[in-house]
Amino acid sequence: NNPLLYRPAMSLTRHTCTCYQTSATEPPVRYMVPAAHLPLVTLAKQVAANDVRFTVDYISPLIQFDYDDNEDKQAALHPTDCSHNIHYLSQSDFLHGTYRIRECGEYILTQDIAVNFNAPSAAEESASDFSPNRITGDRLYWFPTAQQAEQEYGGLYNYTGAYSLGFFAALTVECDQVVINLNGFTLAMDRRFYVQQRFFSLIELAAKPFLPWQGASTWGLTGVYYASNVEIKGPGVIGRSSHHGIHGNLNTHVHIHDLRVRQFDVAGIACNGCSYVTIEDVVVGPQNKDIPTLGRYTHARAFIPRLMDLQRQYGEQEIQFYGRAKTTVSALCARMVQQMDMIYFNYIEGREYDEADGEWIAAQKVFKNPTGWMDGG
Repeated sequence: NNPLLYRPAMSLTRHTCTCYQTSATEPPVRYMVPAAHLPLVTLAKQVAANDVRFTVDYISPLIQFDYDDNEDKQAALHPTDCSHNIHYLSQSDFLHGTYRIRECGEYILTQDIAVNFNAPSAAEESASDFSPNRITGDRLYWFPTAQQAEQEYGGLYNYTGAYSLGFFAALTVECDQVVINLNGFTLAMDRRFYVQQRFFSLIELAAKPFLPWQGASTWGLTGVYYASNVEIKGPGVIGRSSHHGIHGNLNTHVHIHDLRVRQFDVAGIACNGCSYVTIEDVVVGPQNKDIPTLGRYTHARAFIPRLMDLQRQYGEQEIQFYGRAKTTVSALCARMVQQMDMIYFNYIEGREYDEADGEWIAAQKVFKNPTGWMDGG
């Protein structure tokens, strides 16, 4: 993203500026040239809120941009009319993964949405040996499948990409000029998905949850997009979320109105480095005070794909910690999964365990939230 530029560049970031310092002893030289002879101005590789053409109030007609191709030029000179591009969203659009908005227009909810991506089936959940955190099956519950990771939601199994921590949003806005209309309905996480996907926003105004070089994972340097000209409107409710209701980075011209945002663990609305954001007639809160897990459960869920790798590649290898008996990698993985399952069943089903059970004691110490308040982890 930092190519060497031989022509004048117009940019909002200093590292792409071209500067020239004249001699302090020599007077400046003035040249008069026809406008047609002026060099084209390079557009640094920036999009959305960082595109200088759509940020400044005035650009001189003498400034002529060097478009990468004719399609870019036509898009800039003749913006797409999105007013007739309408999409109706129902529960069926939220069964198997994040709904990625990559086309401008209006997106209208037609019913209450309970987000529960790639959940186990009713038959799987009713099985006597059901393990919500299992690492020995053909898929990981509530995570992208291996096929999805290759095609649409990359990152989980190679640990680099937007979805390296799983599904991070119900909706992502990956283009400009988008209206999200709740239409009187509620968008929220299912309780099971809420406890299993601890890093999540119901609406993410970008293609990634963080800037590429920031955050809790490696998000990848490609496919970066921060939306602009976005409206999120009610009436309606942005409901239960394990992190944010609405989240964005570097967005511009965002209008959020006539909503109720509630039952979030961290924040109702967060927009980092955003500009021209209007929030009106929005009630935010209450925040969740019955959060079931500590941050270590978040970390453990993110570690599940790595546990699966450890199990498959090194499961029979022995390992020993100081002051403990020798064991195997497989046995350690199984113990962690068992304790995580205990926390899940205790929260979802109200399942009780013997207070003298050593594994239950350990599970509570490591994973269970004793206060219900947000844990900084």
